[in-house]
Amino acid sequence: MEVIINYDNLDSFCKKNNFLLISKEELKKENIYLDLKYATDDNFVGRRVYPKDMPLIVNEVVWSKILKINNCLKEKGLCLLILDAYRPIEIQKIFWDYYVSENGEEVETMVANPNKYGTHNITMNAMDIMPVKLDGSFIELPSEFDDFTGKANIYYDGCSDEAKKNRDLFLEIVLSNGLVVNEDEWWHFYDESLKEIGMIYNYKESKYKPVDEEITFTLVNE
Repeated sequence: MEVIINYDNLDSFCKKNNFLLISKEELKKENIYLDLKYATDDNFVGRRVYPKDMPLIVNEVVWSKILKINNCLKEKGLCLLILDAYRPIEIQKIFWDYYVSENGEEVETMVANPNKYGTHNITMNAMDIMPVKLDGSFIELPSEFDDFTGKANIYYDGCSDEAKKNRDLFLEIVLSNGLVVNEDEWWHFYDESLKEIGMIYNYKESKYKPVDEEITFTLVNE
């Protein structure tokens, strides 16, 4: 199963929900790299669930903070790699079902329960980001993206000194620019405005639920 995008409705969807469509040209101009993991087979599900041409969709307030974060990183000889941004709720359902099936238990701190909440799936969307060198090459960090072990926790200290230094510098820069980290995932950040509702809320009744999502993104059998 994967999501099909109704491109005729995409611009309207973004305008109604305070989203921006971030182009490849803008990313290049800002020296930001993009690797939407769920548009590839290189993710914890082991298969592509986004369309290959999945656009980068980001809340306009979050994007303004991402640009500030990237400028601060560039002063340190680093820049951002974006791994995920806005995620349709139907994709979250795939992730939740897969994780529960594979692990035999519901662990909402690992994968958000789409029947309750999810910070990637709302208009004030979360971002999955990591620091890389200016040429896009990787630096040492405590874990890979979507690591479900304790290595992903922001306080994990069983890694090398270099990995810890890189992670902590990254966190300092991101947090000082108005995003909040999920402590179990050093790459997962959401806007400070969501502190009031935290990570647990009723998605269906949330004021942040995107308008017209169901007619813009459709889940189909491949």
